[in-house]
Amino acid sequence: MKVSLLFCRRMLLACAVLLVAVAIVVALGVIPPVQVATFPGATPESAVPAFWVNIGLNFVAAATLVFIAIWSKGRSWISTSILVVIGLVIMFLGIALTDAAFAYQSEGPSMQTVSMLLFFCAAADFLAGALVVTIAFLRPKKT
Repeated sequence: MKVSLLFCRRMLLACAVLLVAVAIVVALGVIPPVQVATFPGATPESAVPAFWVNIGLNFVAAATLVFIAIWSKGRSWISTSILVVIGLVIMFLGIALTDAAFAYQSEGPSMQTVSMLLFFCAAADFLAGALVVTIAFLRPKKT
């Protein structure tokens, strides 16, 4: 399958935008309710820092994707390796959000919105990760 470099750049930038959106949703829609959670067994002191780490890694991955999309001239073994690693890290971030979503799903009606937001963010992370790995191998070689 022949794919243009422009298409690959646009897809990487779209994935970066998706990762930034996930980070913003987690920061504004998940962390505030988790901080004030009052259900039995709530541990916001350990959950909130984990969400901040997830947000930071999403921003770092997005910045790296933007950097590769703008300055890369085509597929090389270095850029392909970096994109595959970034894609896998993004998928692991999605797994972490899925785990949190299942944990908050059983905590009553006050955390149902948080759970749904986390499921949507995890799906967005999985989609972005899969696209990044796919684009890593579809990009045209350097000319």
